[in-house]
Amino acid sequence: MKRERDPTPDEFEKLLDWLDSDRDEAGRKYKNIQFRLTRIFISRGCIDSETLVDEVMNRVAVRIDEIVKTYEGNPARCFQGFAEKICLEYFRDLKRRSDVDPPSCDVNNKNELERQREREQEDNCLTRCMDQLAIADNELFRRYFQDEKRARIDARKKLAAELRLTDNALRIKAHRIRLRLRRCMEECLEAIRES
Repeated sequence: MKRERDPTPDEFEKLLDWLDSDRDEAGRKYKNIQFRLTRIFISRGCIDSETLVDEVMNRVAVRIDEIVKTYEGNPARCFQGFAEKICLEYFRDLKRRSDVDPPSCDVNNKNELERQREREQEDNCLTRCMDQLAIADNELFRRYFQDEKRARIDARKKLAAELRLTDNALRIKAHRIRLRLRRCMEECLEAIRES
């Protein structure tokens, strides 16, 4: 998958302005979009969801001038469109590197209403699965995947210190929570398909 360059400070500022004119609200929306994209990538079986979310954010930010002129609608939907393309690229690259067929995003074979319904089901299942986590695990998972780049690294170091864990132990703990969420999501979505 071709990596996008990091956005310039000016592009990032324009992205925040596009999300909301109030800086605090724009930051909140930005974090919510990141969290939602993480959930989408996890639910689709993408191992490195953090990198994929960063890639979505970079691609949108780098193209913000064009997007502001042409895109009308909820910005979160725009990010989801980029996420679907990146998901396809991710699985295409995964297939190229191995003999095993990876799961498919199936975005080309579904109309928009069907994709929207599936996204809602995924969101509902993820919310349900997150609610089933112990409060401490839920909080750890949310904090582990918040922020971006340098802020994320600093936040993870702080979290590891608070929990008296090494960075590696924290990473393993977050990975195990992610695996539990993934299994829960798969079971939830399977139950929906069977009903």
